[in-house]
Amino acid sequence: ISGYTLTVQASDNGNPPKLNTTTVNIDVSDVNDNPPVFSKGNYSVIIQENKPIGFSVLQLVVTDKDSSHNGPPFLFTILSGNEENTFQINQQGVLTTTAALNRKVRDHYLLHVKVSDNGKPPLSSLTYIDIRVIEESIYSPAILPLEIFITAFGEEYSGGVIGKIHATDQDVYDTLTYSLDPKMESLFSVSSTGGKLIAHKRLDVGQYLLNVTVTDGKFTTAADITVHIRQITQDLLNHSIAIRFANLAPEEFIGDYWRNFQRALRNILGVRRNDIQIVSLQPSDPPSNLDVLLNIEKSGSSQHPMRILLHKINSSVPDLEEILGVRIIDVFHKLCAGIDCPLKFCEEKVTVDENVMSTHSTARLSFVTPRHHRTAVCLC
Repeated sequence: ISGYTLTVQASDNGNPPKLNTTTVNIDVSDVNDNPPVFSKGNYSVIIQENKPIGFSVLQLVVTDKDSSHNGPPFLFTILSGNEENTFQINQQGVLTTTAALNRKVRDHYLLHVKVSDNGKPPLSSLTYIDIRVIEESIYSPAILPLEIFITAFGEEYSGGVIGKIHATDQDVYDTLTYSLDPKMESLFSVSSTGGKLIAHKRLDVGQYLLNVTVTDGKFTTAADITVHIRQITQDLLNHSIAIRFANLAPEEFIGDYWRNFQRALRNILGVRRNDIQIVSLQPSDPPSNLDVLLNIEKSGSSQHPMRILLHKINSSVPDLEEILGVRIIDVFHKLCAGIDCPLKFCEEKVTVDENVMSTHSTARLSFVTPRHHRTAVCLC
């Protein structure tokens, strides 16, 4: 407790007694009785040789339970292990190089470091920093091209996370940094460390081509990212077909089954592969199953007769299951089987919720789709 406020009352022995009160403020001043503490007991660092002078090796984080005037600014001192003055620590706790590192000359450093606080007298703590110097990067990073399909109900996409760029490097200790062509930064951005791709608000329907680079500090590799933003209308939703798969996750469907499924449907229905488009992907009930809402177009953007499409798909379910190796629970356009209504007087309503967008991403494909709802209405 850093302070007390006491109300003191004095009264005399008269009849009636007279009294008065006053306030006594007591401030408890801090004594420097807590040393600064490193966030770790000891540190281990791996650094590649031939990094430029001034390269940031490590950020030391220190806390002190005392009040501010007995805490920072902290004083960092390298007590031993730095006889050649290869490293230095500034008063923000950043350890940097002051000379080029060569693993053939020396591949290991053990620095004994002290931090002192600003109290009188100052208190201190000690830590060790184990630094291993390894061979510099010899492999370029590899980055996969990514194709992204976004379903927008309207003429614009509201924005959000639309996928993740996948890159690898055979140099085990390389740190990869992602960046985007500056010309597209008003529309898109990418997280420098994780490769997460974000679309900003108010993106028009259409196709966007992005150039993304990844660097390990020495080598840089680029890849193209294609973003398709497709508009869906209520008429398109009314002519959509839902297929329910058993025990399948959205990412599993996209990565392992979608392209084969698209090709198989193309052959069954006699349409072009790109005429078969995903409108929405979502787990069904139970959540282990998957509902895929499809739109199948003719050339010229008109729909095929629904009755014919449904008949062809339903009659080919055994073939599709054999090709894909996954069970298809149902293919439906109308949900009228469960209500007391003749099918010809039953109408299905399909709606989407733009406020609930889901991003399902794999290394090469990403789909951003709204949640869809299907209800049946008896007209008679």
